[in-house]
Amino acid sequence: METFLKDVTHSLRMFRQSPAFTLAAIAALALGIGANTAIFSVVNTVLLKPLTYPDPDRIVLFLLTSPEGSGPGASVPKFAMWRETTSVFQDVSAYEFGGPGLNLTGGSYPEQIKGIHVTADYFRLFGAPIERGRTFTVEEDSPHGPRVVVLSDGLGRRRYGADPNIIGKTIQLGGEPFVVIGIVGPSFNFDPSPDVWIPFQFDLATND
Repeated sequence: METFLKDVTHSLRMFRQSPAFTLAAIAALALGIGANTAIFSVVNTVLLKPLTYPDPDRIVLFLLTSPEGSGPGASVPKFAMWRETTSVFQDVSAYEFGGPGLNLTGGSYPEQIKGIHVTADYFRLFGAPIERGRTFTVEEDSPHGPRVVVLSDGLGRRRYGADPNIIGKTIQLGGEPFVVIGIVGPSFNFDPSPDVWIPFQFDLATND
């Protein structure tokens, strides 16, 4: 306690002698604390905070490594190989956000929304709760399968007034007709949050 009081007395004396330097030091300290807080927030969200999905400790993200570095992503043949040859994982799923957005037309006004292409097992892997309807079947996720779509709860409420009869109806995405087969519950948290989910419909004959 005595040492602390001496430090406080010394600090006050320094402030009287050189207030500009003291204010600069306080400002630098405040900036440092702010930067550390911001960095910790990012680390906590990305590395420390548990994921919001069921059994998050069982979810693994595959990375591709090359001389230029590593990152998530894979070609269609590579993904197919992972899914067919691994016996360690219960599900191997893929997802991809479809560029800048999708044009949703029809109704009173057009709207650009966020869409995500996913494989059929995506919803099971991430434990997505289905509020109405269902998710994709394996057949619907096959090449040349039917155009079906699952809506987010937010889009269903904002665009269609939470109409329960939206299931089975056709909407226009990017100028193409898609049949609504399900709505994901509001508790599902996926970052970034999509408005619609569309089946990937991989063509294993391609090298893309």
